Order: sequence, then C-alpha cells, then structure tokens
Amino acid sequence: MKKVKYAEVAPWDGGPNQTHTNDPEWIMQKGIIEVSFSRNQLDHNYFHIRRGDKEEQVYTFQARYLYQELLDKGFNLKE
Repeated sequence: MKKVKYAEVAPWDGGPNQTHTNDPEWIMQKGIIEVSFSRNQLDHNYFHIRRGDKEEQVYTFQARYLYQELLDKGFNLKE
C-alpha cells in the first residue's frame, strides 16, 4: 500500500500566516500546467478540482492529499 503524506497546512486553512484563506480559488502551477481548487459553495465538505478541461468533486481530505502531492512534485501556489 502506498503511504501518503498528509498536508499539514493547506491554503484554505485559517491561521496567522495564511493570506489566502478567503480566496475563492487556489491555483497550483508548474510551468504551463495548472490545477485549481475551489470550495463547493453548497457543501464545504467538498472541493472542485479542475485540471485542464477535466473537473471533479472530491472530499476535503482528498483535496488536502492532492495539494500535498502537487507540492511534492514541484507545483507552487499561484499568487
């Protein structure tokens, strides 16, 4: 079984050093590849993930894992 590292701090978490907490969308970028995260407005337990023309809805914990995976692959949060 693949061991997955849990994201300790995601940009949508609150906290003293979080400047992107209230953003409507968070975009991770590496070169020309972009992956966007946005919180479901009807149910905050879900996120919409968009990669190119593909969009999916995932649970919050899955979004956190994907965020950490992208960080590990060299993606950066777009300002």
